[in-house]
Amino acid sequence: MAGPAPPRAVAWAVSWVARQLSAAGIERARPEAESIVSQATGRSREHLLTHPSEPLAPEEIAGISALAERRAAREPLPYVLGEVEFHSLPFHISPAAMVPRPETEILVEAAVLRARAARARLAVDVGTGCGAIAIVLARELPELRVVAVDVSLPALVLARRNCQRYAVSDHVSLVGGDLLAALRAPADLIVANLPYVRRAEFPGLEPEVRDWEPRIALDGGEHGLAAIRRLSVQLFDHLRPGGCVVLEVGAGQAQEVANLLARAGLSGVEALPDYSGIPRVVVGWRRG
Repeated sequence: MAGPAPPRAVAWAVSWVARQLSAAGIERARPEAESIVSQATGRSREHLLTHPSEPLAPEEIAGISALAERRAAREPLPYVLGEVEFHSLPFHISPAAMVPRPETEILVEAAVLRARAARARLAVDVGTGCGAIAIVLARELPELRVVAVDVSLPALVLARRNCQRYAVSDHVSLVGGDLLAALRAPADLIVANLPYVRRAEFPGLEPEVRDWEPRIALDGGEHGLAAIRRLSVQLFDHLRPGGCVVLEVGAGQAQEVANLLARAGLSGVEALPDYSGIPRVVVGWRRG
């Protein structure tokens, strides 16, 4: 008579999940499988690698299966895990907000440098989403007060969770509103990662983006610049003399956005490249 089946172990679970993800067309199946098993079991990825034969309880296997099923349906991994890393910090994330991209760290770094140059005291993060940009600014510049604006109430609820996580609620004010309409005083710094995907590009986007992330955070209209164009005409009146605007833009959009800022009365306009050399961030100043 055969004995009881051996308990399913960590290494088996990682391989099992990786096969499911690979069959779903996910390229980084193995590292994502490790993240899923880690999240479901509360074991670090280092622990998984050093204890491959450690047995798993039935409830742990059920939890792993549930997360793997979600990811195999092409739900973004950060939504499945409930967390995303940005600027070396973990943030709560959900379908209420777009997943922060590594390229947006360039936006933040540029904003921090220019905030220091302008001796900024008031900054506005337009379209804050999960609040990552506002929170990094508040942590990097303790003297700065940040107004984080979003038209989406669910996004603001998520941003509040992240503000509480990093104890910056005294420095970051969350405001519901469209672009700069709710701003009561001119700012020293305006930062924005607004929707810039051209509407015709949506059918060709990866399922994780097209089917899961909030359309309002991505859809830039026919030419991808609808929101940025509306913001540009508000900038001069909402920036203090000596103030700066820092905008993230899509590939091929930097020159047109630079022209918008120049027409809005800003000067010192420049475009900064991303990690691939693509102009990704556009900066402009209201001279004093």
